Amino acid sequence: MDVSLLKIDKDARNILENLFHYYIYEMSDFLALAPDENGYFCFNKSQFDVYWESGSHFPYFIYVGQELAGFALIRKYPADLAITDIEQFFILRKFNGKGVGKQAFKLATQLISDKWQIRVLLENSRALSFWQSSVANVVGKLHLI
Repeated sequence: MDVSLLKIDKDARNILENLFHYYIYEMSDFLALAPDENGYFCFNKSQFDVYWESGSHFPYFIYVGQELAGFALIRKYPADLAITDIEQFFILRKFNGKGVGKQAFKLATQLISDKWQIRVLLENSRALSFWQSSVANVVGKLHLI
């Protein structure tokens, strides 16, 4: 599959916000979140402001060919700016299990050559398995803390 990362332009922020509802839905399983009275999984949209206001935050769409497949929100970790952190990473279900996420992460590490940190909710065993495999694919070994 032809996977690519495309930096999210501020004009496309609304697309990120639309996709983020699906991310919240996926996370609701682990965070006991519920939709509001209108059926939406709500979030504070201002949390994305920093991605266009700070040089230490990097928003990317993930594409397979010309098709939008997800997003990666990457930042310098606030507690240690020498570490690059995956703040949020999301792949649409259509692309799950097809190597899209692994390829996207590998591309991100090639774009940002740095010390990386991946944080995962331990309850999210599917994500934990994905990240263990993805990191091993890039570095060949893991250091879990």
